[in-house]
Amino acid sequence: MSVSVRLAPRNDVPDIVRVCSAGWRDTYHGIYSAAYADAVIAKYYGPQRIAAEIGPSDSGEGWQWDGWLVAELGGEVIGAAGGGPTGADTWEVFVLYLDPDQRRKGAGRALLRAMTEQALAHGAREQWVSVAQENEKGLPFYRALGFEVRAQSESQSESTGEPLRNVRMARPIGAA
Repeated sequence: MSVSVRLAPRNDVPDIVRVCSAGWRDTYHGIYSAAYADAVIAKYYGPQRIAAEIGPSDSGEGWQWDGWLVAELGGEVIGAAGGGPTGADTWEVFVLYLDPDQRRKGAGRALLRAMTEQALAHGAREQWVSVAQENEKGLPFYRALGFEVRAQSESQSESTGEPLRNVRMARPIGAA
């Protein structure tokens, strides 16, 4: 049985909420406070927001959203991801989470492959992602797939005041 990836219709909203919420909590457990986790999940992974983001949209701020993708294994949604163009030749991975109990089954790579196809369809030559410096699951994944650190940033959570340290990573895609 292999992982398949498809664009998510509206009836996938509960599964996307479940996967992203569980994936976020698992990834950042012990790194960020429970209060910060609750704030992030409420802001980005609530059912209303996910439903509003099911299809492609334009932010009006210089970037687009290509809609949610889901990874399935045996008819069960085990991963969710999304991104979009951020410039004439750049494309951003905005989110990619897996069900914590379904890691290492190829869903992350399959989702990234599908997002790369979306990026190439937009004419992108570079693919970008932001990853928390402490993210021991995401950093090795992106490095293994050719992403390199291009910048680092530090800020503070508006909700809890705790420090947020991120790296910006990129890799070339498409023809040079």
